Formats: sequence, structure tokens, C-alpha cells
Amino acid sequence: MKPEKRNPACYKYVSKSALTIILVFVCCNYLIAQSSETSMRDIVFKNGSVELQGTFMMPEAAQGHVPAIVFLHGSGPMTRAGFKPYAEEFAKLGFASLFYDKRGTGSSAGSWLTASLEDLAGDALAAVNYLKSQKNIDPDRIGLWGISQAGWIATRAAAESGKIGFMILISGGGASSKESELFSYEKAFEDLGWSESQKKDGFKVVDLYFHYLSTGKDRDKLISCLDDILTSDSNFLEPLAKRLKQITPSQENQQNWSWIVSYDPTPDIAKVNFPVLLMFGDKDKEHPTELAVEKWKEGLKKAGNDKASIMIFPGAGHGIRMKEDYKGEGRPPFADGYAEVMVGWLLYHIIQGN
Repeated sequence: MKPEKRNPACYKYVSKSALTIILVFVCCNYLIAQSSETSMRDIVFKNGSVELQGTFMMPEAAQGHVPAIVFLHGSGPMTRAGFKPYAEEFAKLGFASLFYDKRGTGSSAGSWLTASLEDLAGDALAAVNYLKSQKNIDPDRIGLWGISQAGWIATRAAAESGKIGFMILISGGGASSKESELFSYEKAFEDLGWSESQKKDGFKVVDLYFHYLSTGKDRDKLISCLDDILTSDSNFLEPLAKRLKQITPSQENQQNWSWIVSYDPTPDIAKVNFPVLLMFGDKDKEHPTELAVEKWKEGLKKAGNDKASIMIFPGAGHGIRMKEDYKGEGRPPFADGYAEVMVGWLLYHIIQGN
């Protein structure tokens, strides 16, 4: 049964349980027939002078030209290790994968600390170009998978390339990076139990930080403010000052970080005219789900995109993990249906071409 055709301006939210049942029904027979055997090899590719190292995974049962996925990192230092389970699952559908160590981590050269948005998007496109050079890969069905900060990296890369086949993005993009930062600070202040007056004082410090990132000016003023907070007795702003002192870039590196307060993804989203799956949690405290969805919808309407799917998981936080009231050990579990939605969507839109 095929879903109804949608107007580009119309996005229909399906309940998590109903959509999961539909997708499991659609893909179960297909998956039973697929082999889970894969071949893997370590690879090296370059973005300019920066050498990046990763893993190329190919399903053993693949015939002809197969679709492929490049996995993109969120913020901070991250290696390729966490992507392997996803790649193995997608290989059952017939997808090849490329997952790599972020620049400056694992075996990759360079530094993520001095990387701009353009640098990170360039790394993604270098991985795409590597896949295009492989004889068994369908160059028109190479997609990007990313979480959190990768939402902006993938959007920028797709707009710059114009040749991305599809995207799956989790808890990212849509809203600007500055809007996301302000939202996360607001939630952090709430968790600290700050009053409205205390929040106001906190945002004054954040404003100094944003001013420096956007202009490159008054770094000394910012550092002096943070040092005063950290050397005073029992200042409620201390957690904020510690965090900002830790992440404030050097004067030489400020330009590479300026995108955090200046990048507007709206024009890039308006170029996303291919299948895209967007997944969010309605309890996310790090990225503004409601605003992000609104901005994605506006941009995709401009793109005339009628192959966009937006899924919001009730009770889920950042990364679609069930964080609220979780008291177990390790990371909170994913929301029910998280993996099934991705598998079913890939089968329906990319394998079957609907």
C-alpha cells in the first residue's frame, strides 16, 4: 500500500507506533532475504591537504551498482567506531557505507578544534567523492547520515555539492546554530534552577561570548569577565564561566568558529530537493525541536520537496534517546521504532525509489 501523495507544504505526523508497524510490515520480507555478510577495508581519502582515514563497508551480496551512505559526526572529538552498527544494519538492505575518524581524532590528520563549517562540509564531500570513485557504487544514490551538529554540516555540503542523493538527519539542522545554542543555554540554566534574574545575568555573559565569536573583538574583555567569575566566592555563574573558558577559541582560531553565530541554514535547505528523513525528540534540551521543524518545513517548501519525512518521537531527547527519568547504567536507550523508521524509509524511498 502506497502512502498518499503529499503537497510540498504538507507534513503529516504519524504516531510512532503506527509508523513502526507500517515500516516493519513493508521491510520484513525484504530483510529476510538479505545476507548480513559484509566486506570491510580501511581507506584513506583527502580534503585538500588533510588526510582522513576511515572504513569502507560493502554488502557481500551486492549486485550491480549499490546505494551508499556517508556517516557524519556531531560536535566534539569522534572516531568512526560508533557508526559500525548502523552500517551493518543498512548493509542488510544493500547499502555500502563509509565512516571515518573526524579530523584530529583516531587516525585522521588535522584538527576539529580549528575546523570551520566549510572544512567539515568539505570532509563530507571528500568522502562522497571517494565513494563515487568506486566501481560498484551508484553515484546518484549516495546519501549523508548525521546527528546533531552534522545537521548543519550535511545541509551545507548538500547545497555546495548539488549532487547528494538523500539525507537522514537526527536532532539537527533547520534552526540556526545560534538559535540552537541559545536554546541549550536556556535549558541548562533551567536545570541549574536559576531564577529569571539569574538567567538574565547568564545571558549577558553568553552575549559577550557570541560577540567575540562573530566579530573577533573584545576577547580580553570576555576572558577578564570569566576570570572574575571564577575567582569570586560562590558565584552562581561559575558553571557557565567554566564552560565558556573551556570552549572559547584563540584569537587566531576565532574565524573558524564564527559560523556558530553567523550560519543561517535557510538558503541551503531551500536547495534540498531530494529524499530526506528528519528525526527529532520532543524532549530535546540541546536543539529546539519545534523551531527546527518549522524552519525545515519552510525551507523544504521553497525547495519544492515532496519527499521529505519528519518524525517526532514522544518522550525522546537529543539523539532520540529516552533520557528523562532514566536511572540505568550507560547511555539511555533509543526510542522504540528509531531503527525501524530508518530501515523502512531507506527501503521505501531509496531501494524501491518511491
